[in-house]
Amino acid sequence: MTQIRNTKAVRQASFGFLVQTIARVLDGKMKTALAEVGVDTKIFANLMLLNEEDGVNQRTLGAKLHFPEYFTSRNVDALVKEGFAERRPDPKSRRSYLIFLTDRGREKASELPEIVRKVNDDVLTELSPKERLEIVELLQRVVK
Repeated sequence: MTQIRNTKAVRQASFGFLVQTIARVLDGKMKTALAEVGVDTKIFANLMLLNEEDGVNQRTLGAKLHFPEYFTSRNVDALVKEGFAERRPDPKSRRSYLIFLTDRGREKASELPEIVRKVNDDVLTELSPKERLEIVELLQRVVK
């Protein structure tokens, strides 16, 4: 019985366990909210980044999002299939393409910040505004 209690205490004090738990909660809430506007969670981050920095190559897009190349490639394929983005030849490299949002993609991306705000508010409801800022600042330091 003591071993079980100790394991629970370790788990509840584990940064990794807590971050994974929060990630699963966020993922579930984001899937639901994004489905309402016709966006898959897999392409969500790509839409947000391209809305900030349109016309990047696939490798840069993946690196900025910390996604492996194969995952980024699939995400770009999905963006193009949905009509949210298009590939254009990179004038600096014959072997790569730049990814640009379409008008449809830009319109869809403009809906996303409000969804993010609502989901974050829902997940962080127990924290004061000051605590919310603090937790985000701490996580930014860890992510680098």
